[in-house]
Amino acid sequence: MIKKIPLKKIVEFRRKSDKRRKSFVQKLYNPKSSNESGGDYWIRSISAINNAFRENDAKFIYDKLIETEDLYNKSVRSQTRVMYKRNIEILDNYTEFDFSIWRPSIDLKFLPKPKSKSLLEISELPIQILPHQVFSFNVNEVQNIGGIWFVTWLEGFKNEDLGIYAESLFRYLSINYSENFEINPSACKVIDVSAKNSVDFSMIIKGKIPSLIDTTIKSFSGYLNN
Repeated sequence: MIKKIPLKKIVEFRRKSDKRRKSFVQKLYNPKSSNESGGDYWIRSISAINNAFRENDAKFIYDKLIETEDLYNKSVRSQTRVMYKRNIEILDNYTEFDFSIWRPSIDLKFLPKPKSKSLLEISELPIQILPHQVFSFNVNEVQNIGGIWFVTWLEGFKNEDLGIYAESLFRYLSINYSENFEINPSACKVIDVSAKNSVDFSMIIKGKIPSLIDTTIKSFSGYLNN
């Protein structure tokens, strides 16, 4: 029985050709080692960007950049040096970045994100949703809620890929926080940190990006039953 499916796997599945989708699903729970697939591959750049966003302070970028450059210089293994270099390239792009442009308000209250609430059932599959931050803010005396999710991928995300993240984030917030907050579609934001590209759920509502999450997961589910 499948316990959880990271949302990234759904995005990867959608980008596969029909011929490769079946083998991709079959191999999903017997993964082989990969340069990028390790959960910590991008941790240095994404953790620094996450902290810089939360505190609205680029100091976290500078500190992590110095630390990662030092690790790069000390490293001998070529594969490890490539990993550090890729993280350094991302961090370099954010040393002068204004993180406030991703914030819907100056005053944000950051809320806990229990891992016990991270699974959404979509088409009877447990999809894992792990945004980096969930926050509340006031709009005309109404408590709104939003979230932000930082992602990157060597193959590069398209807007419709990021839309899958944004819609899943909206659903995650709706299920877990809607009793006390109004979900703000514009504040359900996904950032491709490599491209500095931002997509939010309001773009799907307005028809700028197609809604693909249900059809993609339904297709994914069909390969599990074959």
